[in-house]
Amino acid sequence: MKTECSPVLLAEDEETDALILRMAFEKAGIARTLVVVSDGQEAVDYLCGNGPYKDRSAHPLPALLVLDLKMPRMNGFDVLAWLASRPEFKDLPAVVLSSSADSHDLARARQLGACDYFVKPHAVSDYVKVAEMIHARWLARSA
Repeated sequence: MKTECSPVLLAEDEETDALILRMAFEKAGIARTLVVVSDGQEAVDYLCGNGPYKDRSAHPLPALLVLDLKMPRMNGFDVLAWLASRPEFKDLPAVVLSSSADSHDLARARQLGACDYFVKPHAVSDYVKVAEMIHARWLARSA
């Protein structure tokens, strides 16, 4: 069961981008824990409760999944395809936050079930705006 305390799961292999998004959530006043995993396989492990994530009290299911597309082991497209095949995650919104502005990537992500798609901004202030949009569109309604 997801609540307003449910975390946001971020699959991002670039530590700097994860740190900037964490800061943007804080500056936007978003009172959600941002759990960061370093690739798509780790996101799947988290969602399934595999390995170090098996304790659901310590690693609760997220209210939202934010995915980078270009990651090692399992990329964002692979995670979206995996999610689409898992009925138990049909209510988990997945949002893409990628450096790719390629319209083919956007179309493919949408086709695979992404609810939203944001291109990573260059300025921290723009990251705050993205965080605010993510909150308004995907988190405020589940609170």
